Amino acid sequence: MLGFTIPFAIFQKKWIYKIALWAYFLIGFIEIGHWITMKGPLTFTSLIIILNTNYEEAVSFLELKSTWGLIVLIIYSAIFIFALRISPKKKKVKNKLIHIGSVVIIFGVVVVSLISTIPKYRFLPQVAKMSYTFINNFSDYKKTGEENKLQIVDATFPQNQDQQHTFVLIIGESCSRNHMSLYGANINTNPRLRNRKDIIKYSDIVSGYNYTFQSVSAMLSQSSLENELDITESIDILDVFHSSGFETFWISNQSPIGFVDNVISGIARKSDYSKFVNANGNSTAESFFARAYDEDLFESFESVLKNKRGKNKFIVLHLMGSHYTYNKRYPSNFNHFKGENSKREKLIAEYRNSILYNDFVVDTILTILDKYTLSEEGDVSSAIYLSDHGENVYDEMNKIGHDFSKEMPKVLVEIPFIVWLSPNYLKNNKNKVATIFANKDRPYVTDDLFHSMIDISNIKSPLLEETKSVFNKNFNYNRKRILIDGKDYDRNNFLALTKR
Repeated sequence: MLGFTIPFAIFQKKWIYKIALWAYFLIGFIEIGHWITMKGPLTFTSLIIILNTNYEEAVSFLELKSTWGLIVLIIYSAIFIFALRISPKKKKVKNKLIHIGSVVIIFGVVVVSLISTIPKYRFLPQVAKMSYTFINNFSDYKKTGEENKLQIVDATFPQNQDQQHTFVLIIGESCSRNHMSLYGANINTNPRLRNRKDIIKYSDIVSGYNYTFQSVSAMLSQSSLENELDITESIDILDVFHSSGFETFWISNQSPIGFVDNVISGIARKSDYSKFVNANGNSTAESFFARAYDEDLFESFESVLKNKRGKNKFIVLHLMGSHYTYNKRYPSNFNHFKGENSKREKLIAEYRNSILYNDFVVDTILTILDKYTLSEEGDVSSAIYLSDHGENVYDEMNKIGHDFSKEMPKVLVEIPFIVWLSPNYLKNNKNKVATIFANKDRPYVTDDLFHSMIDISNIKSPLLEETKSVFNKNFNYNRKRILIDGKDYDRNNFLALTKR
């Protein structure tokens, strides 16, 4: 606020004081109100969330926050009114050099702000940072929605008035199966999932890509490594489920805006109901460095299940998972693994804690779904959990993250893949279930998940290529797994990592 404070010090004018006071008040009022309602600073992401909230949701939410929050805002407003009624005493500035110096400071601040990336400068109010992001990103956000229009395609679902069908896709983030005890690692990162008797673990699944926007957009659409079809030119899974009569839902703990998520959020917004619960950043990059716990999805998931009875549902839950920064992905009660001797050990321990917390999250989601299907006696439900890609946590090449330069480490694509089926699904789809079990150790690439989701949901469509569905008896498990680095995963496979 130097733009107001210094001019007042120079010219000693009341109108400058009052303008500055109003500016401080409005910025503060917006920020305080946002902290009360959203429990975090104002960001472009939170603005998008607010714009996507309907009237009923807004009223219900504000009712929960109104009591103490209203008191704080009243006190803040009273202080502003008091300040508005008084004026600071004038003081003469004798030294003209102070005038000149002040002008130079203001000019310097303006120039630096114009030639630099504004969000990096902490002296700017959060409102200014958010406004800058809004101006620079809203057109891209809007464009993705315009490009991803809902399409009506040839897809039907055999109706049964006595049965409601629910399919849940749980998309994890940066989860390497090499750090999961469910997959043989000798650190207990999966105490909950290992004890479940109702899941089917697929052992040889890889992602074709090492980045979220590539892997997730391929999972959800006809686009794949083999056909190289652009996402904007392909039919996606939202089109299929909508056309076959399902209500569609997208609940995400990732940012709806940014380089990573523009394409994905464009697909998400095609759903009948979309909600982004993570408002902790102006962009994907900012949200990755902020606290984000996937348990924040539970309430919305339960609400969708309970409030939409009697209708077929397709629900996507997009987790923050184990994305770096790892220690921002889990609450303190999951700080089980310790690494105190070096930065390397500390990061490995934090990653393992994020896997441990992810175990809790996925198990809880499946438990919520299981209880729901038991309460709805006619419900036929299925769910898939998989990660978008893996993560290299000093497993290969002494590196961390999920990028690579010359040769892609195999840990970047080795992911968990779990299937859950309700009792009624098991009962009513015995032939399909037999195939699901029979193929659990077959090699598979998740860029063909589009076909597998259609198949497991029993949707009839010419878009389904049976040879590309890992749940089909005609599945082609001899496909060469040529991934994004251009190499054959199976021919260039590596020796098994040392069990951890």
